[in-house]
Amino acid sequence: MSVYIELVIFNNFFVDAMIAIATGMVRRKRMRVWRILIVATIGSAAATAYAIAPTWAQILTRVLLAPFMCIILFNPQGKSMAYKIGDYIATLAAFILLTFFTGGVIYGASYALGVDIKSYAVLGITAMGISALMLSARLIVRKRNAPKAAMRKITVSAAGKVINAQALCDSGNLLVDEVSGLPVVILSKSMGKSFDSLDILGYIEVSTVGGEDSLALINIDKLSVDGKSYKALGALSHKSFAGFDVILQNSMF
Repeated sequence: MSVYIELVIFNNFFVDAMIAIATGMVRRKRMRVWRILIVATIGSAAATAYAIAPTWAQILTRVLLAPFMCIILFNPQGKSMAYKIGDYIATLAAFILLTFFTGGVIYGASYALGVDIKSYAVLGITAMGISALMLSARLIVRKRNAPKAAMRKITVSAAGKVINAQALCDSGNLLVDEVSGLPVVILSKSMGKSFDSLDILGYIEVSTVGGEDSLALINIDKLSVDGKSYKALGALSHKSFAGFDVILQNSMF
């Protein structure tokens, strides 16, 4: 049976985009639409050219494509190069595992149903594979979040001051400073006053239930959560919070 080029392009673009989104969900990474589109385009182009590429190019594609796609997808996070490398390796591992899982579901379902993987009928099988992928990603995220307490006792060190505070674990806080790559926690209005002597590094745009807001950023020397220390930036909220003073970034719990 002949291979339809438009089928290869469409299938791989869609699958690569969904794998990228699922990886972001599992790793709790902030996802940019333009990054996902670039990665999906590269993946579909590589899959289309793979069959006619020389052997050495096929080997390079197998070895380098996934690492290259993960570099484009997400900025590694961490207070040092070692942390950033570890974060990148964990993200790459999740991307590869989800890729193999999706491929296994698609090919397994095609074999079980007697559907030729090169035919248009495989579009339905691909949809099944993607559905299984997204469901698995959601279950992984839910399992990771389930045992976590909503609150944490933390210590914030900045401007020569050390303050103990109550912090909210908010999986929706995906804020990362684009310049430094550091995670961003949100400080309440009262907490921010404790560090009013610090210089403003810049501003970050945030989305809340109340709408869009622009919050000033300050440097935090050390933020300790459950015995782990993080280098982070603090976004100064214009509001006070009920029962806590800091909203943690989702990579901190």
